[in-house]
Amino acid sequence: MQKRVGRIDTVLVDEVVEEGAVARSKADAPEIDGQVFIDGATHLRVGDFVEVEIEEADEYDLWGHLV
Repeated sequence: MQKRVGRIDTVLVDEVVEEGAVARSKADAPEIDGQVFIDGATHLRVGDFVEVEIEEADEYDLWGHLV
């Protein structure tokens, strides 16, 4: 996951919560693989495809911002 930090990925928004959007990359299966968290992106809608620059990673999940 650390290798993805700094990359720009296209992600699919699965959920919008109070803190922002929860998404996944095209290579990730829902409820199985890790998620991409986009802080503050509450204006997005479920089903949107957006470009995200990955800023942080842990063992399973990624955090990024909209490009």
